[in-house]
Amino acid sequence: MRSKKMEGTSAPSLRRDPYEVLCVSRDSSDQEIKTAYRKLALKYHPDKNANNPEASELFKEVAYSYSILSDPEKRRQYDTAGFEAVEDSMDMEIDLSNLGTVNTMFAALFSKLGVPIKTTISANVLEEALNGTVTVRPLPIGTSVSGKVDKQCAHFFGVTINDEQAECGIVVRVTSTAQSKFKLLYFEHDINGGYGLALQ
Repeated sequence: MRSKKMEGTSAPSLRRDPYEVLCVSRDSSDQEIKTAYRKLALKYHPDKNANNPEASELFKEVAYSYSILSDPEKRRQYDTAGFEAVEDSMDMEIDLSNLGTVNTMFAALFSKLGVPIKTTISANVLEEALNGTVTVRPLPIGTSVSGKVDKQCAHFFGVTINDEQAECGIVVRVTSTAQSKFKLLYFEHDINGGYGLALQ
């Protein structure tokens, strides 16, 4: 997916230290920064704060901070010379193809700002997955299952693949008999015991 120029989503007018925004220390690991970001992005997600403009601004501030600290080069530039060095190289373009678990929420926000996103994912689905409160049903290789999925909801299935099957290649195919639009998401185990979005 091509990177999109985000008009109106550049650095907040009153910028705070990205480490302060994400509530992490300067020697925090990449995983610690990612975990802190997920927590804050879920907290300030626009879908959960529809009547709170301040939360929307905080969400953008959190997103901007993570765009710096999640990139080793940009983080190094910021640590060395602050925002000016980072912005000289960033130009505030965000490549949606690089978005991870909580970054997917960028798509939900940006679509409301006029950026075309084909299908967005409910914040509740991601939050329940991260918290490990979803029911995961086993799906043996070579079998099929059918069912009805309500709007903005998701069904979770676990597939166990051995080395031989992995070498041959595995394809998961989903069809909507009602011709409804949907997304097939791939989650992986997170360190907190839940599931993080790995591929969509």
